[in-house]
Amino acid sequence: MARAPKRVFILGGGASLGAHQVGAIRCLEEKGIRPDAIVGSSIGVINACLYASGGADHMEQAWAEFRTGSKVFRPSLRHNPIAGLSLFSMEALAASVEEHLDFETILASPLDLSFIVLNLSRGEGQFVSNRSAKSARELQKFARAGYAIPPLFPPVKIRGEYYVDGGFAWNVPLLQAVDMGASEIYVLAVIAPQLPFKRKFSSFADYSTRLMDVMWRTLGNVGYVTTRIEADGTYRGVPVTVIHPTEEHAGFSLLNLLSSSPRRTRQLVTAGYRDAKRELARRARARKRGSQAGEPLGEVEPAFRHEVA
Repeated sequence: MARAPKRVFILGGGASLGAHQVGAIRCLEEKGIRPDAIVGSSIGVINACLYASGGADHMEQAWAEFRTGSKVFRPSLRHNPIAGLSLFSMEALAASVEEHLDFETILASPLDLSFIVLNLSRGEGQFVSNRSAKSARELQKFARAGYAIPPLFPPVKIRGEYYVDGGFAWNVPLLQAVDMGASEIYVLAVIAPQLPFKRKFSSFADYSTRLMDVMWRTLGNVGYVTTRIEADGTYRGVPVTVIHPTEEHAGFSLLNLLSSSPRRTRQLVTAGYRDAKRELARRARARKRGSQAGEPLGEVEPAFRHEVA
C-alpha cells in the first residue's frame, strides 16, 4: 500500500533567534503548507509546543510577551555553581514559557512531536515524543529538558535519568525527519549558514571572534549543513526546503541570544516571514525551469568545500 504523505517541519535551536521561526511558519501557513509532524531542538522544542497548543497565532502572541533578564537568569539556594549543577534556576524561565503551553492538548495533538534531548546519564542524544510520554506531566518534563541549556540551567531528572538540551548533540536533525516517514521536509533553521567574507583580522580578539562565529554557524546547523543534499533538492529521496536567516543575523553574540525584547522579536518575525517567502519563490522558479528543461532544481551550496578555487 502507498504510504500517506507526511510533511515534517524541523525547528532548529538558537535561543532568542527562535522568533525567526514564527515568521517563517506564518508565511508557510499562508501558502497552505502545514506540518503533519514537527522535530524540535532547544528553542525549537518551545516553538513546537506553542504551535501544538494553538497554532501560528498563539506562537506570535507568546513571543510578543516573552521577556528575559534578571527575573529569568537568577541563582537560587538549590541551583547555583556551589550547591547545585548550574548557574541559574530554571523555574522562572519555565514559568514564563509554560503559561503559554497546554500539555494536555500537546499530548493529544494529531501532530507528531519529536524532541531531541541529551541524556547525560547514558551520555547520548535521544529523541522523545508526545507519543512516548506517559502523561502530560512527563511530557512537560521532557519539554523542559529540551531547552535546559547547560550549564545555565540544571538537568531535568526523568525516570531516574538526567536530561538537558539536545541541541549540543544534534541541532537540526534531518535524519530524524526521514526516520519518521517524511515525504516532504521543511528545515526552519535560525542560525545563518553563511558568514560575511572577511579579508583580514585586525587583532587577536577579532580573529577569536571570527573563530567563534564559524563554530557557532557550523555546530548550530549540524544535521543539514554537513548532510549531502542532492542537486535536485532531496535527501534520501525526500524533498527538502531549507529556510534560514541571511547574513544580517549571522555571527555569535551571547547577549543577543539570551535577550528578548518586543522590538527585536518583531524584527526576527519579519525576517522569518521574508526569508521563507524568498525561499519558496526561489524553489518555485527552480521547479519551473527544471520542468521546462528537464533539469534538477540546481546545486545546493555545500557546507564544506572539498576543493579550494
